[in-house]
Amino acid sequence: MLRHLCSDAKPVRALHLLRQMPHANAVTYNTVIAGFCARGRVQAGLEVMREMRERGGIAPDKYTYATVISGWCKIGKVEEAAKVFDEMLSGGEVKPTAVMYNTLIGAYCDAGNLEVALRYRDEMVEKGVSMTVPTYNLFVHALFMEGRAADTDALVEEMRGKGLAPDVFTYNIMINGYCKEGKEKKALKMFEDMAGKGIRATVVTYTSLIYALSKKGMVKETDMLFDEAVRRGIRPDLVMYNALINSHCTGGDMDRAFEIMGEMEKKRITPDDVTYNTLMRGLCLLGRLDEARELIEKMTKRGIKPDLVSYNTLISGYSMKGDIKDAVKVRDEMINKGFNPTLLTYNAMIGGLCKNGQGDEAEELMKEMVGNGITPDDSTYISLIEGLTTEDERLPAGVVKA
Repeated sequence: MLRHLCSDAKPVRALHLLRQMPHANAVTYNTVIAGFCARGRVQAGLEVMREMRERGGIAPDKYTYATVISGWCKIGKVEEAAKVFDEMLSGGEVKPTAVMYNTLIGAYCDAGNLEVALRYRDEMVEKGVSMTVPTYNLFVHALFMEGRAADTDALVEEMRGKGLAPDVFTYNIMINGYCKEGKEKKALKMFEDMAGKGIRATVVTYTSLIYALSKKGMVKETDMLFDEAVRRGIRPDLVMYNALINSHCTGGDMDRAFEIMGEMEKKRITPDDVTYNTLMRGLCLLGRLDEARELIEKMTKRGIKPDLVSYNTLISGYSMKGDIKDAVKVRDEMINKGFNPTLLTYNAMIGGLCKNGQGDEAEELMKEMVGNGITPDDSTYISLIEGLTTEDERLPAGVVKA
């Protein structure tokens, strides 16, 4: 009954039932605590844990603490999780487990605080709690997020030295990390190593590689990877289809890109905003702006709301073509929809104005941009300098012509 009520999102009723039980135990209390934490009501779960000790005379066990610690971490309150963990350590009744440490390490890594995560790693080792494969995976991912790819190789070697074999998650993290860094060769080497170790690649593995190779215009290779994945029994999901569509859009084959979307829909996988934005970008790169504009209407009719990326893609397309009037129309429509222009929006339009030899207008637009609290970057100044020097060889004060 308690499990049923908790799974049915009724932890309060479960707590009332618990209080009627003549012989509640740790498992009983843990069920209700987990019910509250699963709904994000961790403070309520913590209060039940206090009641467990004070009214029930039952000491919280490792499952109790692990549930509350995990609950706090899931809602982003890692400091609260750390307090519960410290309370457990000071009590001395319950020994910390690898799962508890991994939960805290993962939360601090997600928060971008690798320093504290490493302190927990050191403490974990000092207390004789063995690091597990998931522990290493958390740090490998964190290092990639911080752009420290070189350190990941040493970490994996350390892991192997302790007799721990990298699993599918380790490989996926490393393949995805190398792909994002533009190191496709290293990613493919990891992919081959993975196969050599008998670890079956997943949809995540193939999607990472397809996205990476698509950016390099390696359309043939992405098709081969997609077909290989299907042959191996992997069912492509929306993200994987979007990656393949991106490949053909980058390669300029829009007919095939739209065919893939059709194949995807036949398999009852509904396109999303990423699908349409990708197609829109492909059309804009080919100068087919009217067709790109129509996609905004089509996605809206399907209940898919155009986002900031959709509008910026169109603005960039019109600006590259030098069609500033249409770019301004899209910008105004974007603002009416509740989206504020971004650095990308302004840079695209400034670049378009400069391309048309309208340096003065571009300079005014930059002033508007600064007035809206957006700081110009290198691209802004380069476009503006090129526009002004092309127009009449004038340069803004303080800028020395190269």
